[in-house]
Amino acid sequence: MNKIQELNLELMRLASFNSYNGERVVKDLKEHADLWKGAVMTRLDFGELIALRDIVDDYWNVDTLYLLPKPGKEDALMIVALGWDADEVFWIPGSEAGSYLGQHSRELDANPKALLRLWWD
Repeated sequence: MNKIQELNLELMRLASFNSYNGERVVKDLKEHADLWKGAVMTRLDFGELIALRDIVDDYWNVDTLYLLPKPGKEDALMIVALGWDADEVFWIPGSEAGSYLGQHSRELDANPKALLRLWWD
């Protein structure tokens, strides 16, 4: 796993709140690293600076996890993710995911399970 992904996982581990258990999510992601290519956690509202406001209090204010599944591992990744008590869990289809990722390909655009999104209230 690369350094940037490790850093993101460490932030995710520290971000526990409400029903989001960072320790559990990161433990599961590491145990099932064969199911995903990348994991990033952010806020739904990308333009807000709430994270900047809260960093003073040593709090990383995020609520949404995006996972790039490895091809053919989508259903297994969903099974793991359903154990994390997220308020919303759903797949973003390839054409929409491609817009978010700034990348389009026939393979990605045709994939109905291109990006897994989890949100905690």
